[in-house]
Amino acid sequence: MAIELLALQGMRNFASLSISPSAQINLIHGSNGSGKTSLLESIHYLAYCKSFRTHKQKFLIQHGQPALTAFCKINGKQLGIERSVKGERRIKLNGEWLHSAAELASILPVQLLDPTMFKLLEGSPQYRREYLDWGVFHVEHEFISVWRQFKTAHKTRNALLRQGGGGEGEREIWHQSLAGLAKKITEMRKSYLTKLKPVFDEYMARLNPDIDVTMNFYQGWGKDKDYLQVLNDGWFSDLKMGFTQLGPQRADLRLKANGMPAVEVLSRGQQKMVVCALKLAQAKLFQVATKSPCIFLVDDLAAELDITHRKALCTLLEELECQVFVTAVEAAQIADCWSPSSNVKKFHVEHGRLTEE
Repeated sequence: MAIELLALQGMRNFASLSISPSAQINLIHGSNGSGKTSLLESIHYLAYCKSFRTHKQKFLIQHGQPALTAFCKINGKQLGIERSVKGERRIKLNGEWLHSAAELASILPVQLLDPTMFKLLEGSPQYRREYLDWGVFHVEHEFISVWRQFKTAHKTRNALLRQGGGGEGEREIWHQSLAGLAKKITEMRKSYLTKLKPVFDEYMARLNPDIDVTMNFYQGWGKDKDYLQVLNDGWFSDLKMGFTQLGPQRADLRLKANGMPAVEVLSRGQQKMVVCALKLAQAKLFQVATKSPCIFLVDDLAAELDITHRKALCTLLEELECQVFVTAVEAAQIADCWSPSSNVKKFHVEHGRLTEE
């Protein structure tokens, strides 16, 4: 899986852009503020209909332009997204309009390695749940349907709590539904982690064998407790709080280094290696499940990494045989990290203009 053509109009500081990237390695260099990250952001936007830099999508549109357009050809498919300054969004796939962005994740599976990735260690459990569920979504086809059903039942129970509790019969119906769905979600998450752990350990050993990192799953309530009983026992406490306090919506992936929380004891460079190992492992499982590789967006590869660890990471990316877009301020920071056999294209960005070298 690789982007064959990428075209942008009115995206950030790119008035107009059209490139045919390498199916393997694409190196983008330029000074700060030139547009390197914006190029990666455009690919991410095509994959998720959102930016990894801002929650306010209107800022993606170039000042003075009525809309942005992002378009790509990938695996014989044509995908385009248009967003206006008024907030209107249109998605077209192979000439047909899509009403939801949910399909994009499988069409354009993107893994992002950028400064925000540290949130996987230092951020709230939500970031780690999103990481985990991205992987489960791609290997367990039933997951998205079960998760949506759980969210509906969870929302209904919370509404009952805010309204004073409702009747006992109504409460019992939703508790039974939530318990069954929670069991399925948790089983799928655990199954995925069973596959992920050994792959993560292998990548971690190759990136930094000096760090002993362990991964533990918190399902969202006590591991030895039945969730139906948890809901029943916690009813009056939840009623007081006005929401459901325990459940798969509170799950977490806990990472420790040498027995301590990884974020507390590892240097910034070591943390980056841990997150890279997580993303690489996830991409490997995706590739095994779908017979197709992810696309990696690597922003500022040189940050926090010396040349040895840069080369180690790049070697693993090459072994995945995936398409990579990687940025750096100086070309020399990323040019010598790749095998001579790889198909490498180099691009220079300056003032919103991209030229192939």
